[in-house]
Amino acid sequence: MRKLTYILTAALALFVLTGCMYPDDERAGSNIPPETDIDNVQNAVENFREKEGGILPIKTTEDSAEYLKYPVEFTRIVPEYLSEIPVTAYENGGNFQYVILDAENNPTVKIADLAIIEELRSLSLRINGMGEHVELGEQIGPNVYQLDLEHYNLAENPTVTSPYTGRELNVYYSGGEEFVVDYRDDLNLMIENEGLEFETGEDIREVLYELTPIVPIYAPEMTVDENNEAIFMTSVHKS
Repeated sequence: MRKLTYILTAALALFVLTGCMYPDDERAGSNIPPETDIDNVQNAVENFREKEGGILPIKTTEDSAEYLKYPVEFTRIVPEYLSEIPVTAYENGGNFQYVILDAENNPTVKIADLAIIEELRSLSLRINGMGEHVELGEQIGPNVYQLDLEHYNLAENPTVTSPYTGRELNVYYSGGEEFVVDYRDDLNLMIENEGLEFETGEDIREVLYELTPIVPIYAPEMTVDENNEAIFMTSVHKS
C-alpha cells in the first residue's frame, strides 16, 4: 500500500467507521468500541512495554490464525496501566478480542470481531458432523471454493456480517483446509471511497485495518487486478 495513505488521521478512521460506510439502521445497533477505549489500551500496552524492557502483555494462545496470534492479556495491565477492562472486550463480556499487530517493530492495538469466529465455528461443527472430508462445489477463485450446498442442505451460501459495512460477506473454503471470509466487496468500497490505487501483487488487506481499528480475520491474501478491483492473491500475482 502506498505510504502516502498512512497519513490518514484517526479522525478519518472514526469517520469511516461511524459515517459513510454504515447505513443509519446498521450504525444504531453497532457496538464497536469507541476510539478512546482502543487508545487507552494502546497507551497501557506501550507503558507496560516500556517498564518491562520491551515485553508485551500478550496472552498465551494456541490460535495461529493471522491477526489473532497476539491477544492482549488484560490481567497484566489492569489496574496498574489501565483502570478497567473495556466493556467491549471479550474478557469483560464484550464481542471483541483486543489484539496486537506488528508486535516486534511497532506494537499496535486493534480489535477482532468475535461474532465472525462464532459463525465459522458453528459452520465447522455442521460440516464436520456430516463426514470426514469436506465436499466442495464451484471454484470461486484460485484455491478458493464454495461448499457443496446441496450436500450440506444449505439453501444459500454461508455468510457472516461485515464489521466494516454491515453487509453479508460470503464464506468459502480454501485448499488450505480452512474457511475464509470474502472481504472483496468491503475492500472495493474503501478503495473507491478513498481513491486508493494499487499495483497487482500488493496485499491490500491492510486497507481494512489501516482505515479502521478492525482486523480482517480469516481473510485470504488479496490484491487488485488491472482495473484496481480486489481479487484473491496467487503466487503468480506476487512474481
